[in-house]
Amino acid sequence: CPKIKQSTSTRFMYALYFILVALISCIMMSETVAKQMKEHIYFYETVCQHIQAGDSCEKLVGYSAVYRVCFGMACFFFIFFLFTIKINNSKSCRAYIHNGFWFIKLLILAAMCSGAFFIPDQDTFLKVIEWCIFIPIRFLSGKMN
Repeated sequence: CPKIKQSTSTRFMYALYFILVALISCIMMSETVAKQMKEHIYFYETVCQHIQAGDSCEKLVGYSAVYRVCFGMACFFFIFFLFTIKINNSKSCRAYIHNGFWFIKLLILAAMCSGAFFIPDQDTFLKVIEWCIFIPIRFLSGKMN
């Protein structure tokens, strides 16, 4: 068998990460999975209250949870995009990091996806973004006093 090229295996691993997060997102959107977990895990509500995810872990399921997980994934890929700009060959230090260290990258991806759940409440988060866009527009339009 011919050896797999390094770039091919790198693409495969990044695609695998993407598919893994997509599957987790599909599971989080499923109401059936949430109901089955509530029925079959006897300490489910206790854990939900302990991690402050709501009485029945409503912060861990639904579209808002999927947005948070996908935000973490997007940040992960964006950071690696910035990290790999201007790599000319596969012998540089950054290329070795890009083409290896898969377990560490998986831990970083998991940390970023779970870390997105620590972003403040959705309404507060959206208001901050709204004001961060509004203030520069008002400043550039010259109407601020």
